[in-house]
Amino acid sequence: MHTALFFGLLAITFALAVATVITRRIFRSAIYLMGTLTMSAAFYLMLGAEFLAGVQILVYVGGIVVLIVFAVMLTSSTELLEDKPSLMRKILAYVAAVGFYMMSVFGFLSTEFKVSGDKAPQFNDTAAIGRKLLDRGADGYVLPFEVISLLLLVVVIGAIVIARKTPAPSK
Repeated sequence: MHTALFFGLLAITFALAVATVITRRIFRSAIYLMGTLTMSAAFYLMLGAEFLAGVQILVYVGGIVVLIVFAVMLTSSTELLEDKPSLMRKILAYVAAVGFYMMSVFGFLSTEFKVSGDKAPQFNDTAAIGRKLLDRGADGYVLPFEVISLLLLVVVIGAIVIARKTPAPSK
């Protein structure tokens, strides 16, 4: 039953992720992204990480997606035309996407994901999670936490750029 539930959630998550990328409307893309992030919270629940599932929904679904939707709504105007990217911009976007994909694959293939029985993560110990997030030592996560905050800033700027429209040519 657990395996069937996993594959069912996987299919829904995959469909929502593909819809997020291929839709032409930014608002619909944000809604599909919200569904994808909610499904990833369901995976956390299946792992027994209720705290992380709650943080996933509060921070990403409740905060980031709503911020993207507000950015889109505040930058949209009916008096403006859609910006048509040039061929060079499209090629650069594809090169950047393939480059990021290759770096991700290389990172996953070159990393050993070993977890010994004694060092298994404790997902529901909020005090330990807080100490790890604020620790600057070798076991801390301050640097990744700050990198993620920069990534979220880039996401908001990207949403504004995507939602940006150009003025209609004057006649």
